[in-house]
Amino acid sequence: MPVDLTSPRAGAYAAVTGAGGSVGPHLAAALSRLGWPVALFAAPGREEAARDAVLALEPTARLRWAGVDLRDEAAVRRRFEGFDAASGSCAVLLNAVGGFAAKPAHEADLADVAAMVEENLVTVVNATRAVLPGMIARGEGFLLAIGAGAALQAAPGRTAYAAAKAAVAGYYRSLAAELAGTGVHAAVLHPMGTIDTPANRAAMPGADTSRWIAVERIVAAALYLAANPGVRELEVHGGA
Repeated sequence: MPVDLTSPRAGAYAAVTGAGGSVGPHLAAALSRLGWPVALFAAPGREEAARDAVLALEPTARLRWAGVDLRDEAAVRRRFEGFDAASGSCAVLLNAVGGFAAKPAHEADLADVAAMVEENLVTVVNATRAVLPGMIARGEGFLLAIGAGAALQAAPGRTAYAAAKAAVAGYYRSLAAELAGTGVHAAVLHPMGTIDTPANRAAMPGADTSRWIAVERIVAAALYLAANPGVRELEVHGGA
């Protein structure tokens, strides 16, 4: 049966990748408020900053944290095994990991495309594969990937990024269909525009932020998908 986020099972924990970014800490804090112990995955050197960011949002959070290169499959598996030994089994995985780069198609070479695929797809696949067998064996679990509007709509100047995020969406669509009837639910969330974060405001100081997407909307959408296993894909828009 689907995971009930409002009633964490004893011996279960949630994991958030990309916890050193702008969205990851908010997702972790939301899970913590619901009573979940949360494992944070951040880039090496960013793990303590990720912990502090979550605690600033939710001081009572029960956290474990690790710095790991999510492109390294063996390292990711070892980290999850360590969390399992300490906290039980992973019942919820929210993939907030990812990267962005803009470059015209005639300038973006295969190395640029490969870099976007590694940052966005490989990281998600490695984390997902590390927890998926256990979730299937237990008959419960929730897996979330964050896509992008660029994967669904034309995005000039973002071909490499759009291709990588489209691959994430395709992987999770197929995964969701494959998991039907197992008790494990996979879904992909698409922010259809710029997410309103301090980093994005700093990078685009003159931008019109009126249509940007509040982080709280991303969090609410993630929780909605977890609670509604019949919904496998959701767009999140900004504005009023």
